[in-house]
Amino acid sequence: MPGDRVTASMAKGAKDYEQDYTDPELRERLKEEIKQSDKGGASGKWSARKSQLLTQQYEKQGGGYRYPDQPTEGQKSLEQWTEEDWQTADGSAQARGDGDTDRYLPKKAWEELSDAEKEETRKRKREASKKGEGDVANTDAAMTARKEAHLDAMKADDAVKAARGMEPDTARQALQHEREHHDRTTVERQLQKVADED
Repeated sequence: MPGDRVTASMAKGAKDYEQDYTDPELRERLKEEIKQSDKGGASGKWSARKSQLLTQQYEKQGGGYRYPDQPTEGQKSLEQWTEEDWQTADGSAQARGDGDTDRYLPKKAWEELSDAEKEETRKRKREASKKGEGDVANTDAAMTARKEAHLDAMKADDAVKAARGMEPDTARQALQHEREHHDRTTVERQLQKVADED
């Protein structure tokens, strides 16, 4: 039954994938190959970019989905990530360079940042990556821009659901952005409700 499917996680193997994929062995083999490669991130580590590459390779090699009209939460998240057009500040899909890694954000987030804000978040990521740190927090400006880009990419009903889980300060910032960029009444109403909670 579609409703009985397990939520996607890195610990899943071919047997777990039988619920969602028509060729779970192919998917598991490709997943391991991509994880060990350095394309889309450090060798041996998983990333959203590697998930994207896995989906592309799985479909290219004939893999399908048992419930194509009912994607898993992981599949929905990856689809949204792809639609958000994540990239470096210069528009590249390749974040890793000579000895460091550049910041990766949605295209719309980069468009919201000033040149100084872009440089600040890029510098933080590059310096930490030179020290071997993989997960590096965004600057406040970049974090806000990323959240706004994420909300922008959502359909109105999904944006309303996301608004319910926001902190009041975040909701206030999102409300201002929503008014300036979309004017979706139902989203604005929910953001206002959350913003007024404190």
